[in-house]
Amino acid sequence: MPPLPKKKSVLPWILVGGGVAVMAVTIVVVVLIAGMFSGGKSANVVEATTTSAYFQYPEGWIQNSQNVTVINEDGSKPAERFSAINTEKDASALFVYEAGARPEGAVTQEKIHKAIDQGFAAQLDASQDELIYMRGTSGFGCVGDFAYTQEPATVERDGMYGYSYGYTCLSYKGAIEGEYFVAYDNSGVSHRLTVEALASEWNNNKQALTAIIASLRPAA
Repeated sequence: MPPLPKKKSVLPWILVGGGVAVMAVTIVVVVLIAGMFSGGKSANVVEATTTSAYFQYPEGWIQNSQNVTVINEDGSKPAERFSAINTEKDASALFVYEAGARPEGAVTQEKIHKAIDQGFAAQLDASQDELIYMRGTSGFGCVGDFAYTQEPATVERDGMYGYSYGYTCLSYKGAIEGEYFVAYDNSGVSHRLTVEALASEWNNNKQALTAIIASLRPAA
């Protein structure tokens, strides 16, 4: 089957321009959070702060920039990117965070809602091939059998407006499960976060994996 043509991003930029943010990742502190992994055992998490966002992920995961695509489906490059992988279990889980550049000029809630609503509508209208293509450019990379585990839904929290969904698909590593979250914050910066794991790993540690997305906060 020939490769699909490049698809316009389902998340258009609000405004043209904006400087490229400089990646500045600082690992702040390791804290104890109970009950995040299976069996009710406590697990350490790392609190990470980037130029654009704050989030948490399990301790022991290694920051990784290898073998992960850094070009978005619309051909653009993120202004900021942070990814980590669980190497303790043979690279069975990972996450990828990307942020867009802060736009120049006035940013309004109307523009933010319009951009997200257009992306949300495109997500709902996407064909099977388009869904596989969109989830094939980040994380393990879907190559077939895409299905929603959680239908796309709009999300408004912590000064962000966006949408999220859960999914399964076939990857080159086998069957995987994941969640995807995309949103704009009040400053107009876009946030994209993908969390994926092999199906068995996801089932065993779903609470810890979904907590990564729940922990995301904009730095603005």
